[in-house]
Amino acid sequence: MIIKVDSTNTARYKELCKAEHVFGSRSFTALCAYGTEHSVHKFWILSEDGKDAAALHLNGQVLTIVKKNKIGTDDIIALTKAFEIHEIDSDWDLCEELHAILGGFTESSYYMCYNGGEITEEFPDIKPADLRDVYSVLQQSHEYYRTHLKYEPWANNLENCIKTGCTEVYQLERDGRVIGTGSIISQDDTHAAIAAVAVIPEYRLRGIGSYITNFLVKEIQKKGKTPCLISGYDEVAELYKKINFVTVGRWGELYI
Repeated sequence: MIIKVDSTNTARYKELCKAEHVFGSRSFTALCAYGTEHSVHKFWILSEDGKDAAALHLNGQVLTIVKKNKIGTDDIIALTKAFEIHEIDSDWDLCEELHAILGGFTESSYYMCYNGGEITEEFPDIKPADLRDVYSVLQQSHEYYRTHLKYEPWANNLENCIKTGCTEVYQLERDGRVIGTGSIISQDDTHAAIAAVAVIPEYRLRGIGSYITNFLVKEIQKKGKTPCLISGYDEVAELYKKINFVTVGRWGELYI
């Protein structure tokens, strides 16, 4: 059964989001930012056998599923067809199961959590970001950002999430210019998710990505929370392992 989230069951939705702290915290942050009646962001609870089983967040044509345990696929498939969903993000087991039914193609990444000591380094050249500067860095840093990001919707989404207090965006300045960025994209009661760490091409291979990540780890540690992230690619996971992140699961994206 699919249950729409409203003012009476947001606590249940938040509890489900705790099952996975990266996309779970992002889904709850989106709920806080947009509310239950938004035209683009939609939120549901999947209930099975009378028990809450998964938190669902639809952003346009992208459905994120955060589940506590194994769930059935019938309601998810019906929702996918009803809303003409083109991408489903969930843990790898469910992603593969849906792929076998719906077709399309898949990609996957690692969940990772920080497992190192306290960061004591100082970071005087990192400060809260100007979104225009961050957008410029992202556009320069990777093809994905050039093909998938349009400034106005991207900035509006970040501004809404920043207002919740769950999202923080930073920029790194060197040689009189902004050359890198990184975000605490969302948080729950125990974890905070790092995202969009990027450095412009001419400053790469200098350890700057690790420097930005360590700054974000320190900021999260100040809150008494555990830093976590999605690696994006296996090669990137190896880089994060060098700065004390460990893999704790596998995430999948199904493109239909």
